[in-house]
Amino acid sequence: MSLQDIRAMRLAGQKPQGVIAVVVGQVNPLFIGDPLIVQVRAHDQPTFTDWRPLVGCWVAVYNAARTFTQMDAVMEALEKAGAKFYGFAHEGKGYCLANTDPITEKKAAACLRQEWELICL
Repeated sequence: MSLQDIRAMRLAGQKPQGVIAVVVGQVNPLFIGDPLIVQVRAHDQPTFTDWRPLVGCWVAVYNAARTFTQMDAVMEALEKAGAKFYGFAHEGKGYCLANTDPITEKKAAACLRQEWELICL
């Protein structure tokens, strides 16, 4: 799903359910067109992207590009827009940022790691 699709959904009074995956870099071809994945390509400029459709939505950022400059820019832009961070993952390591108890946080980090492997490899 693109940000334009999410924008149209929000304008229609609906909100995406679940955690939206924001993938920085190449998405596994099996997941292109998935309704809960937003891809940020190498040429995209996160600071100039309109992230407002994700206000109040849970997002997980996956760094498939393995560079942190663009991932940091995406996370900063999402924070400014008002998205709620569930966590982030890179190189197969997941980090849960949601306010949860330690057991749930550990499971969430493992889930982020598994999703990173599926979406980004």
